[in-house]
Amino acid sequence: MRTILLILCCFIMAAAYSQQGNSHVQKGNEAYRNNEYKTASDEYQKALAKDPNNLPAKFNLGNTQLRQKNTDEANKQYDDVLSHTADTALRANAFYNKGLAYIKQQNLDEAIKAFEQALDLMPLDNDIRENLQKALNEKRQQQQNQQKNKKQPKKDQQKPQQNQKQLNKQMMEQKFNELRNQEKQLQKQLQRKPAEGQPDKDW
Repeated sequence: MRTILLILCCFIMAAAYSQQGNSHVQKGNEAYRNNEYKTASDEYQKALAKDPNNLPAKFNLGNTQLRQKNTDEANKQYDDVLSHTADTALRANAFYNKGLAYIKQQNLDEAIKAFEQALDLMPLDNDIRENLQKALNEKRQQQQNQQKNKKQPKKDQQKPQQNQKQLNKQMMEQKFNELRNQEKQLQKQLQRKPAEGQPDKDW
């Protein structure tokens, strides 16, 4: 939930930035504000068909793709924007949204990199800083869980070993008791033979 709330802040800013665009961008922005992301996407694509270098259309197309969970396609649009602009704010927003796309993909390493690049460009932006911190905390939590999981199998392995030792001990005691019983039986048989007497020798 926290990520979605922060996405909204960035999207509103991106939509405002694109007001400079042509009528298709404006129609796309209106559809976007009404949560009609497919319609918005179609309008941005129409704008790009007329002008392939329309950066607001590219950026906002990435936003609609991200909203529709097409994260790879969204990142393509953001990369395209990054390769065609030197505008600090637009680049920071593109990196920031890339970070959000990677969060959706559960790719924390790439998300952290993208947020760090955005923060380098806009060091005072609280949304970027907050999402970077959350991503770092989640990464740390994952690493701690992995370490716990590595230790856990060792404990689990000790239990079968202890059970095996206990089982071996029981089997040895049982075997020992069997041998002792056999020995008692043998001694009884040997004790019986002299009592029965030996046959006379034939001279």
